[in-house]
Amino acid sequence: MMQKRFMPILFVAMSVSSLPAADKFGERLGRLDRNNDGKLSRAEAPKSFRKFKFDHADRNKDGFLDKREMDWVSEKLAEKKQATPSEPSDPVAPEAGKMTVIRDVVYRKGDNAIQGRNQLDIYLPSDKKGFPLLFWIHGGGLHSGDKAKIARVAGRFVAGGIGVVSANYRLYPEAKYPMQIEDVAEAFAWVHRNIAKHGGDPNKLFVTGGSAGGHLTALLTMDESFLKKHELSGRAIRGAIPISGLMDVSRVGAARRNGVWGGKASTHRVASPLHHARKDAPPLLLLHAEHDTADRRRQNQAMFDALKKAGHLDVSIHELKDRTHNSIRPNLVGRNDPGAQHILKFIRRLCVTQIIKGDGGNHP
Repeated sequence: MMQKRFMPILFVAMSVSSLPAADKFGERLGRLDRNNDGKLSRAEAPKSFRKFKFDHADRNKDGFLDKREMDWVSEKLAEKKQATPSEPSDPVAPEAGKMTVIRDVVYRKGDNAIQGRNQLDIYLPSDKKGFPLLFWIHGGGLHSGDKAKIARVAGRFVAGGIGVVSANYRLYPEAKYPMQIEDVAEAFAWVHRNIAKHGGDPNKLFVTGGSAGGHLTALLTMDESFLKKHELSGRAIRGAIPISGLMDVSRVGAARRNGVWGGKASTHRVASPLHHARKDAPPLLLLHAEHDTADRRRQNQAMFDALKKAGHLDVSIHELKDRTHNSIRPNLVGRNDPGAQHILKFIRRLCVTQIIKGDGGNHP
Protein backbone atom coordinates (compact mmCIF):
# COMPACT_ATOMS: atom_id res chain seq x y z
CA MET A 1 0.00 0.00 0.00
CA MET A 2 2.70 2.45 1.01
CA GLN A 3 4.74 2.32 -2.18
CA LYS A 4 1.72 2.39 -4.45
CA ARG A 5 0.09 5.35 -2.66
CA PHE A 6 3.43 7.17 -2.53
CA MET A 7 3.66 7.51 -6.26
CA PRO A 8 0.33 9.22 -7.05
CA ILE A 9 0.50 11.55 -4.05
CA LEU A 10 3.91 12.84 -5.06
CA PHE A 11 2.67 13.00 -8.65
CA VAL A 12 -0.15 15.36 -7.64
CA ALA A 13 1.77 17.27 -5.00
CA MET A 14 4.38 18.39 -7.50
CA SER A 15 1.76 19.25 -10.15
CA VAL A 16 3.22 16.92 -12.76
CA SER A 17 0.89 17.00 -15.76
CA SER A 18 2.86 14.45 -17.74
CA LEU A 19 5.46 11.90 -16.79
CA PRO A 20 8.88 13.54 -16.33
CA ALA A 21 12.13 11.85 -17.22
CA ALA A 22 14.60 11.36 -14.38
CA ASP A 23 16.61 14.46 -15.29
CA LYS A 24 13.51 16.65 -15.41
CA PHE A 25 12.46 15.25 -12.09
CA GLY A 26 15.83 16.41 -10.77
CA GLU A 27 15.03 19.89 -12.06
CA ARG A 28 11.82 19.86 -10.03
CA LEU A 29 13.84 18.86 -7.00
CA GLY A 30 16.00 21.94 -7.59
CA ARG A 31 12.97 24.23 -7.58
CA LEU A 32 11.74 22.77 -4.28
CA ASP A 33 15.23 22.96 -2.79
CA ARG A 34 14.80 26.43 -1.31
CA ASN A 35 18.20 26.59 0.39
CA ASN A 36 20.01 25.24 -2.69
CA ASP A 37 21.93 22.54 -0.85
CA GLY A 38 21.16 19.92 -3.51
CA LYS A 39 18.86 17.96 -1.20
CA LEU A 40 15.19 18.07 -0.24
CA SER A 41 14.46 18.35 3.47
CA ARG A 42 11.17 17.29 5.04
CA ALA A 43 10.23 20.96 5.49
CA GLU A 44 10.81 21.62 1.78
CA ALA A 45 8.72 18.63 0.66
CA PRO A 46 5.03 19.07 -0.24
CA LYS A 47 2.82 18.91 2.87
CA SER A 48 0.91 15.79 1.84
CA PHE A 49 4.21 14.04 1.15
CA ARG A 50 5.60 14.59 4.65
CA LYS A 51 3.19 12.33 6.51
CA PHE A 52 4.49 8.91 5.44
CA LYS A 53 6.07 9.14 2.01
CA PHE A 54 9.17 11.10 2.87
CA ASP A 55 10.53 8.32 5.09
CA HIS A 56 9.86 5.75 2.38
CA ALA A 57 11.67 7.78 -0.29
CA ASP A 58 14.62 8.48 2.03
CA ARG A 59 16.40 5.29 1.06
CA ASN A 60 19.64 5.98 2.99
CA LYS A 61 17.76 7.33 6.05
CA ASP A 62 19.82 10.51 6.31
CA GLY A 63 16.78 12.77 6.69
CA PHE A 64 17.07 14.24 3.18
CA LEU A 65 16.13 13.28 -0.37
CA ASP A 66 18.95 13.61 -2.85
CA LYS A 67 18.72 13.49 -6.65
CA ARG A 68 19.37 9.75 -6.73
CA GLU A 69 16.43 9.11 -4.41
CA MET A 70 14.18 11.41 -6.43
CA ASP A 71 15.26 9.69 -9.64
CA TRP A 72 14.16 6.43 -8.01
CA VAL A 73 10.71 7.99 -7.60
CA SER A 74 10.77 8.99 -11.26
CA GLU A 75 11.52 5.41 -12.32
CA LYS A 76 8.58 4.15 -10.27
CA LEU A 77 6.34 6.73 -11.92
CA ALA A 78 7.53 5.56 -15.34
CA GLU A 79 6.62 1.96 -14.48
CA LYS A 80 3.18 3.07 -13.37
CA LYS A 81 2.64 5.15 -16.50
CA GLN A 82 3.59 2.28 -18.77
CA ALA A 83 1.03 -0.02 -17.14
CA THR A 84 -1.83 2.50 -17.07
CA PRO A 85 -4.41 2.35 -19.89
CA SER A 86 -5.61 5.49 -21.59
CA GLU A 87 -9.12 6.91 -21.23
CA PRO A 88 -11.84 4.27 -20.74
CA SER A 89 -13.36 3.08 -23.99
CA ASP A 90 -17.07 3.66 -24.61
CA PRO A 91 -17.83 5.33 -21.24
CA VAL A 92 -21.33 4.87 -19.87
CA ALA A 93 -23.33 7.80 -18.47
CA PRO A 94 -26.99 8.18 -17.52
CA GLU A 95 -29.34 9.76 -20.02
CA ALA A 96 -30.18 13.42 -19.50
CA GLY A 97 -32.62 13.85 -16.64
CA LYS A 98 -32.26 10.25 -15.49
CA MET A 99 -29.96 10.91 -12.50
CA THR A 100 -30.66 12.92 -9.36
CA VAL A 101 -27.67 14.08 -7.30
CA ILE A 102 -27.93 15.24 -3.67
CA ARG A 103 -24.64 16.58 -2.35
CA ASP A 104 -23.18 17.28 1.08
CA VAL A 105 -25.78 15.46 3.16
CA VAL A 106 -24.72 15.52 6.83
CA TYR A 107 -24.72 12.03 8.34
CA ARG A 108 -23.04 12.91 11.64
CA LYS A 109 -23.42 16.00 13.82
CA GLY A 110 -21.49 17.17 16.85
CA ASP A 111 -18.09 18.44 17.88
CA ASN A 112 -16.29 15.74 15.91
CA ALA A 113 -17.71 16.89 12.57
CA ILE A 114 -14.76 18.59 10.84
CA GLN A 115 -14.16 20.10 7.41
CA GLY A 116 -16.97 18.34 5.56
CA ARG A 117 -15.76 14.92 6.69
CA ASN A 118 -19.25 14.24 8.06
CA GLN A 119 -20.99 14.45 4.68
CA LEU A 120 -22.02 12.16 1.83
CA ASP A 121 -23.26 12.51 -1.74
CA ILE A 122 -26.20 10.55 -3.15
CA TYR A 123 -26.61 9.59 -6.83
CA LEU A 124 -30.05 8.22 -7.71
CA PRO A 125 -31.71 6.78 -10.83
CA SER A 126 -34.61 9.21 -11.28
CA ASP A 127 -36.94 6.77 -13.00
CA LYS A 128 -36.74 3.77 -10.64
CA LYS A 129 -37.86 2.68 -7.20
CA GLY A 130 -36.64 -0.12 -4.96
CA PHE A 131 -33.21 -0.06 -6.61
CA PRO A 132 -30.03 -1.53 -5.10
CA LEU A 133 -27.36 0.83 -3.90
CA LEU A 134 -23.56 0.91 -3.79
CA PHE A 135 -22.16 2.50 -0.64
CA TRP A 136 -18.78 3.77 -1.86
CA ILE A 137 -15.81 4.38 0.46
CA HIS A 138 -13.09 6.52 -1.14
CA GLY A 139 -9.40 5.67 -1.02
CA GLY A 140 -6.41 7.84 -0.16
CA GLY A 141 -4.32 5.96 2.37
CA LEU A 142 -6.64 7.06 5.22
CA HIS A 143 -5.04 10.51 5.08
CA SER A 144 -6.42 11.96 1.82
CA GLY A 145 -9.21 11.51 -0.73
CA ASP A 146 -12.74 12.83 -1.12
CA LYS A 147 -16.24 11.59 -1.87
CA ALA A 148 -16.49 13.72 -5.03
CA LYS A 149 -13.95 11.63 -6.96
CA ILE A 150 -16.55 8.94 -7.62
CA ALA A 151 -18.89 11.21 -9.64
CA ARG A 152 -18.27 9.70 -13.11
CA VAL A 153 -18.27 6.12 -11.83
CA ALA A 154 -21.46 6.82 -9.88
CA GLY A 155 -23.13 7.91 -13.11
CA ARG A 156 -22.03 4.68 -14.78
CA PHE A 157 -23.85 2.57 -12.16
CA VAL A 158 -26.88 4.86 -12.03
CA ALA A 159 -27.20 4.24 -15.78
CA GLY A 160 -27.49 0.55 -14.85
CA GLY A 161 -30.28 1.21 -12.35
CA ILE A 162 -28.07 1.19 -9.25
CA GLY A 163 -27.88 4.08 -6.81
CA VAL A 164 -24.57 5.20 -5.32
CA VAL A 165 -23.72 6.90 -2.04
CA SER A 166 -20.19 8.26 -1.59
CA ALA A 167 -19.19 9.17 1.96
CA ASN A 168 -16.38 11.21 3.45
CA TYR A 169 -14.74 10.25 6.73
CA ARG A 170 -12.19 11.87 9.03
CA LEU A 171 -8.57 11.56 7.96
CA TYR A 172 -5.15 11.14 9.55
CA PRO A 173 -3.55 12.94 11.35
CA GLU A 174 -6.74 14.36 12.88
CA ALA A 175 -8.25 10.87 12.90
CA LYS A 176 -6.59 7.64 13.96
CA TYR A 177 -7.93 4.11 14.27
CA PRO A 178 -10.78 3.42 14.86
CA MET A 179 -12.18 6.82 13.90
CA GLN A 180 -12.21 6.22 10.13
CA ILE A 181 -14.08 2.92 10.35
CA GLU A 182 -16.45 4.35 12.95
CA ASP A 183 -17.33 7.19 10.57
CA VAL A 184 -17.88 4.73 7.74
CA ALA A 185 -20.17 2.62 9.93
CA GLU A 186 -22.14 5.71 10.94
CA ALA A 187 -22.52 6.82 7.32
CA PHE A 188 -23.68 3.33 6.31
CA ALA A 189 -26.22 3.31 9.17
CA TRP A 190 -27.55 6.68 7.97
CA VAL A 191 -28.02 5.26 4.49
CA HIS A 192 -29.75 2.17 5.86
CA ARG A 193 -32.20 4.38 7.78
CA ASN A 194 -32.83 6.93 5.06
CA ILE A 195 -32.36 5.48 1.58
CA ALA A 196 -35.98 4.32 1.28
CA LYS A 197 -37.02 7.99 1.38
CA HIS A 198 -35.01 8.43 -1.80
CA GLY A 199 -36.41 5.38 -3.58
CA GLY A 200 -33.70 2.85 -2.72
CA ASP A 201 -34.13 -0.52 -1.04
CA PRO A 202 -32.35 -0.75 2.36
CA ASN A 203 -32.28 -4.53 1.96
CA LYS A 204 -30.08 -4.19 -1.13
CA LEU A 205 -27.11 -2.22 0.17
CA PHE A 206 -23.70 -3.16 -1.22
CA VAL A 207 -20.41 -1.81 0.12
CA THR A 208 -17.36 -1.09 -2.03
CA GLY A 209 -14.26 1.07 -2.31
CA GLY A 210 -10.67 0.94 -3.52
CA SER A 211 -7.32 0.88 -1.73
CA ALA A 212 -7.96 2.41 1.72
CA GLY A 213 -11.64 2.25 0.78
CA GLY A 214 -11.18 -1.45 0.02
CA HIS A 215 -9.61 -1.92 3.46
CA LEU A 216 -12.55 -0.15 5.15
CA THR A 217 -15.04 -2.10 3.02
CA ALA A 218 -13.55 -5.40 4.15
CA LEU A 219 -13.27 -4.33 7.79
CA LEU A 220 -16.86 -3.07 7.95
CA THR A 221 -18.02 -6.35 6.42
CA MET A 222 -15.85 -8.71 8.47
CA ASP A 223 -16.04 -7.06 11.91
CA GLU A 224 -19.69 -6.62 12.86
CA SER A 225 -18.88 -4.65 16.01
CA PHE A 226 -18.91 -1.30 14.21
CA LEU A 227 -22.39 -1.82 12.77
CA LYS A 228 -23.71 -3.24 16.03
CA LYS A 229 -23.10 0.16 17.64
CA HIS A 230 -25.86 1.38 15.32
CA GLU A 231 -28.16 -1.59 16.03
CA LEU A 232 -27.31 -3.25 12.72
CA SER A 233 -25.80 -6.66 12.05
CA GLY A 234 -23.51 -7.72 9.24
CA ARG A 235 -26.62 -8.89 7.38
CA ALA A 236 -27.40 -5.22 6.66
CA ILE A 237 -24.70 -5.55 4.00
CA ARG A 238 -26.14 -7.49 1.04
CA GLY A 239 -22.71 -7.91 -0.49
CA ALA A 240 -19.21 -6.43 -0.28
CA ILE A 241 -16.72 -5.59 -3.04
CA PRO A 242 -13.29 -4.67 -1.63
CA ILE A 243 -11.03 -3.39 -4.42
CA SER A 244 -7.25 -3.74 -3.88
CA GLY A 245 -7.83 -3.42 -0.16
CA LEU A 246 -5.26 -3.62 2.63
CA MET A 247 -6.15 -6.83 4.47
CA ASP A 248 -3.29 -6.98 6.99
CA VAL A 249 -2.31 -3.76 8.77
CA SER A 250 0.99 -5.26 9.91
CA ARG A 251 2.17 -5.29 6.28
CA VAL A 252 2.36 -1.50 5.84
CA GLY A 253 5.42 0.62 6.58
CA ALA A 254 6.26 1.48 10.18
CA ALA A 255 5.56 5.21 9.84
CA ARG A 256 2.06 4.68 8.49
CA ARG A 257 1.32 1.70 10.73
CA ASN A 258 2.31 3.46 13.95
CA GLY A 259 0.80 6.76 12.87
CA VAL A 260 -2.66 5.47 11.99
CA TRP A 261 -2.99 2.38 14.21
CA GLY A 262 -0.44 2.92 16.98
CA GLY A 263 2.38 0.63 18.02
CA LYS A 264 0.50 -2.33 19.53
CA ALA A 265 0.49 -5.60 17.58
CA SER A 266 -2.85 -6.48 19.18
CA THR A 267 -4.42 -3.37 17.63
CA HIS A 268 -2.89 -4.16 14.23
CA ARG A 269 -4.48 -7.58 14.38
CA VAL A 270 -7.97 -6.41 15.34
CA ALA A 271 -7.81 -3.69 12.68
CA SER A 272 -6.97 -6.20 9.93
CA PRO A 273 -9.89 -7.69 7.93
CA LEU A 274 -7.83 -10.84 7.39
CA HIS A 275 -8.16 -11.77 11.06
CA HIS A 276 -11.96 -11.49 11.03
CA ALA A 277 -12.67 -14.03 8.27
CA ARG A 278 -15.88 -15.85 9.16
CA LYS A 279 -18.25 -18.33 7.62
CA ASP A 280 -21.35 -16.16 8.01
CA ALA A 281 -19.97 -12.95 6.48
CA PRO A 282 -21.99 -11.39 3.63
CA PRO A 283 -21.13 -12.46 0.06
CA LEU A 284 -17.83 -11.02 -1.12
CA LEU A 285 -16.32 -10.14 -4.48
CA LEU A 286 -12.59 -9.42 -4.15
CA LEU A 287 -10.99 -7.42 -6.97
CA HIS A 288 -7.38 -6.36 -7.45
CA ALA A 289 -5.15 -5.13 -10.27
CA GLU A 290 -2.64 -7.11 -12.28
CA HIS A 291 -0.14 -4.32 -11.54
CA ASP A 292 -0.88 -4.00 -7.84
CA THR A 293 2.20 -4.71 -5.75
CA ALA A 294 2.95 -8.38 -5.24
CA ASP A 295 2.24 -7.94 -1.52
CA ARG A 296 -1.19 -6.41 -2.17
CA ARG A 297 -2.09 -9.26 -4.50
CA ARG A 298 -0.94 -11.77 -1.88
CA GLN A 299 -2.99 -10.06 0.81
CA ASN A 300 -6.17 -10.29 -1.23
CA GLN A 301 -5.49 -13.93 -2.06
CA ALA A 302 -4.89 -14.57 1.65
CA MET A 303 -8.28 -12.97 2.44
CA PHE A 304 -9.97 -15.23 -0.10
CA ASP A 305 -8.19 -18.31 1.26
CA ALA A 306 -9.07 -17.42 4.86
CA LEU A 307 -12.75 -17.06 3.98
CA LYS A 308 -12.79 -20.39 2.16
CA LYS A 309 -11.03 -22.03 5.08
CA ALA A 310 -13.66 -20.59 7.43
CA GLY A 311 -16.36 -22.24 5.30
CA HIS A 312 -17.67 -19.15 3.51
CA LEU A 313 -19.78 -20.28 0.56
CA ASP A 314 -20.06 -17.10 -1.52
CA VAL A 315 -16.69 -15.47 -2.09
CA SER A 316 -14.81 -14.96 -5.36
CA ILE A 317 -11.62 -13.20 -6.40
CA HIS A 318 -10.61 -11.69 -9.73
CA GLU A 319 -7.41 -10.05 -10.98
CA LEU A 320 -8.14 -7.23 -13.42
CA LYS A 321 -5.70 -7.37 -16.33
CA ASP A 322 -3.93 -4.24 -17.62
CA ARG A 323 -4.89 -2.32 -14.49
CA THR A 324 -2.81 -0.59 -11.83
CA HIS A 325 -3.72 0.18 -8.24
CA ASN A 326 -4.99 3.59 -9.33
CA SER A 327 -6.53 2.85 -12.72
CA ILE A 328 -9.25 0.41 -11.62
CA ARG A 329 -11.70 3.09 -10.47
CA PRO A 330 -11.57 5.48 -13.47
CA ASN A 331 -11.89 2.57 -15.90
CA LEU A 332 -15.10 1.33 -14.29
CA VAL A 333 -17.03 3.81 -16.45
CA GLY A 334 -16.24 1.76 -19.57
CA ARG A 335 -19.11 -0.25 -20.99
CA ASN A 336 -17.07 -3.44 -21.29
CA ASP A 337 -14.72 -2.85 -18.38
CA PRO A 338 -14.17 -6.22 -16.64
CA GLY A 339 -14.28 -4.66 -13.17
CA ALA A 340 -17.64 -3.04 -13.83
CA GLN A 341 -18.96 -6.26 -15.36
CA HIS A 342 -17.96 -8.27 -12.28
CA ILE A 343 -19.66 -5.72 -9.99
CA LEU A 344 -22.87 -5.57 -12.03
CA LYS A 345 -23.10 -9.35 -12.23
CA PHE A 346 -22.50 -9.68 -8.48
CA ILE A 347 -25.21 -7.16 -7.58
CA ARG A 348 -27.79 -8.51 -9.99
CA ARG A 349 -27.23 -12.12 -8.93
CA LEU A 350 -27.70 -11.29 -5.26
CA CYS A 351 -30.75 -9.14 -5.89
CA VAL A 352 -32.37 -11.96 -7.85
CA THR A 353 -31.46 -14.40 -5.05
CA GLN A 354 -33.09 -12.02 -2.58
CA ILE A 355 -36.33 -12.05 -4.55
CA ILE A 356 -36.32 -15.86 -4.77
CA LYS A 357 -35.89 -16.07 -1.00
CA GLY A 358 -38.88 -13.77 -0.52
CA ASP A 359 -36.94 -10.84 0.93
CA GLY A 360 -38.59 -8.34 -1.38
CA GLY A 361 -37.11 -5.90 -3.88
CA ASN A 362 -36.96 -5.61 -7.64
CA HIS A 363 -34.40 -6.62 -10.21
CA PRO A 364 -32.07 -3.70 -10.91
